[in-house]
Amino acid sequence: MIVDLQNISRSPRQFDLTFQPDWWREGSGDIQIGGLEGPLGVKLTVSRDGERFIMNGRLGGQLRLVCDRCLETYAFSLSHDFRLSLALPESWESIEDETELKIEDLGVGFISTTKIDLDDIIREQIYLALPIKALCENTCAGLCSRCGVNLNQEPCRCSGNSGHPAFLKLKELPIR
Repeated sequence: MIVDLQNISRSPRQFDLTFQPDWWREGSGDIQIGGLEGPLGVKLTVSRDGERFIMNGRLGGQLRLVCDRCLETYAFSLSHDFRLSLALPESWESIEDETELKIEDLGVGFISTTKIDLDDIIREQIYLALPIKALCENTCAGLCSRCGVNLNQEPCRCSGNSGHPAFLKLKELPIR
């Protein structure tokens, strides 16, 4: 959905959006998100604050993620609040080869046009809301590093004498 920021005033403009599972498109090399599990609800307000535009939003829904340990797909509940401050280049004092950012500019997203795509912003916020390590369960045992069996579903049948041959003698030492 394209929003023209020129039509935004100081009074907040409300957007209540619902995205269906077919909305999600995989990015190149994106293997962590398998798509939406169900509808994704988005509540968003956009208002003008001087030369900047302020976006406050909330995402809620279910994603299909790939577990980092066992590589199985699982449902992840997403509930994420966000706040963005956007500014156009025309609002910068003077653009030279190098411009020093002020402290207040560090939290600002600089946009190149007054027309923004909410889909791109929502997609970015979904990525920012993902856990650092996606796990289907906290107790996920993962995959065997030798045979690749999912240790959550069945025990490994690899031999116990795994490891580098130079270190196998250490197993024969008495443990104190």
